[in-house]
Amino acid sequence: MKKATIKDIARAAGVSASTVSRVLSGGAPISEETSQRVREAARQLNYTPNTAAQCLRREKSRSIGVVFPDISGEFYASCASWLLKHARSCGYTVLFMESGPSAEAERDGLQALMERRVDGIIFIGDHRDHGLIQELVDRSVPVVTGDRHLPGIVSVTFNNRETMGKLTEALYERGYRKFLYVGEPTEGQDNLKERFNGYHQTLEAHADAQAASVFDKRLHDDKLLGSYELFLSELRFDLPEVIVTSNDLIAQGIISAAHACHIRIPEELSVTGFDDQLSSAYFIPSVTTVHQDVEELTRRCFDLLMALLDKKDAESYIVRQQIIERQSARFTQNKGTQGGSYQ
Repeated sequence: MKKATIKDIARAAGVSASTVSRVLSGGAPISEETSQRVREAARQLNYTPNTAAQCLRREKSRSIGVVFPDISGEFYASCASWLLKHARSCGYTVLFMESGPSAEAERDGLQALMERRVDGIIFIGDHRDHGLIQELVDRSVPVVTGDRHLPGIVSVTFNNRETMGKLTEALYERGYRKFLYVGEPTEGQDNLKERFNGYHQTLEAHADAQAASVFDKRLHDDKLLGSYELFLSELRFDLPEVIVTSNDLIAQGIISAAHACHIRIPEELSVTGFDDQLSSAYFIPSVTTVHQDVEELTRRCFDLLMALLDKKDAESYIVRQQIIERQSARFTQNKGTQGGSYQ
């Protein structure tokens, strides 16, 4: 079978060969609709880019590094999967790295990435040593951070404070007055700090709201088991009207512990999560939460890195989150309905 060429893709997608080249090389900005059409045509034609020749022409390895604090969690694993798809569609390979248990391990890992001649690096999530990232930027290494904002560095983030504030305000307007926030310690976790700040600042504006909070180190290592044990040992003796948690696994642990104590959700206690884990839609009851568009986060991270590689303007971007109302807490629907979502 004849190997597909850029001209073949151009005919199939109804665009020029130069447009195909720009899409597949991650060059000049092309509309999302056109880019998707070109990539789909390339996939259907089983197009394989001549990476070696492209490297010689552009003096690039056509590989990128992606650094996670821990790739085992659902959020980071999903980010890795999407980044791999985005990179492959543009003829790039991806080298994944965990930052490791110490700043020294992270430094060694980054040095290994640079020795592999990656063209640029995407950092997802919180990392121990911000100075290491700044060092790379100072050495003119193209860097983008995802789910973390650092001054002077191109980033793609979520507005955790604003969205948690909207969720908390919706609960208040529904009539809840006695609140409890439950989360893991926020030290070194800017996104978690922002979530708590959104909760706290919203309720500060309401004099009749009771706003308590619990930060427990047990939730750092095992969020599901830790929250289950925390509820049984402490929380069940002085129940609020609603527990607002920093993520879905903590919410699921609390709901499970409430079931064990014969506390009905949401009739006697409402619970909200954050992150929209895959299991949350099928949990009993399903978890009211905040959805984060990982596909958009990673796509924009990759596109911004490509812009930096081509020495084009790259501006930081905030991805909108979506509040998903399910069964564990109600604020816009009557109990017993299917719930809904809003931004």
